Amino acid sequence: MAKKVEEVKHNKVIEILRKEYPIEKLLLGVLGTIVLILGVYLVEGTVLEIRYTDLWIFNTSTKILVFSIFVIVIGALAFILAVYPFYVPSLAEMKKVSWPTKSIIINHSARVFGFILIIAFFFVLIDFGLRPLFEWINELGV
Repeated sequence: MAKKVEEVKHNKVIEILRKEYPIEKLLLGVLGTIVLILGVYLVEGTVLEIRYTDLWIFNTSTKILVFSIFVIVIGALAFILAVYPFYVPSLAEMKKVSWPTKSIIINHSARVFGFILIIAFFFVLIDFGLRPLFEWINELGV
């Protein structure tokens, strides 16, 4: 006799929370950035401030500072959680890279700086050569 397959009913709220939406990382990044900026404004105290209230968390300036730092940490963590998935594939690829030795880096850096100096010298020569022509054209135009 065949066994009955029991259907497992999932809670719809849990299903919604487990499903990843394509825009949620972007939204988390934007909100994390906004919260981070608000936390910095709270610490700075000139643009945004919490006035002393009767609430236990805001009744001293030290508690306001601790709350502001907590807001900054939450904003930074939200931003990091939003950006981190974009760097995971990059970190795996970076382990596959064959890095150059110190002598190769010095050699290539010297070549690049040498090329920059040659190009700079070339433009200086062109400037010295064409400057009298442009001064002559400028005198004619006045």
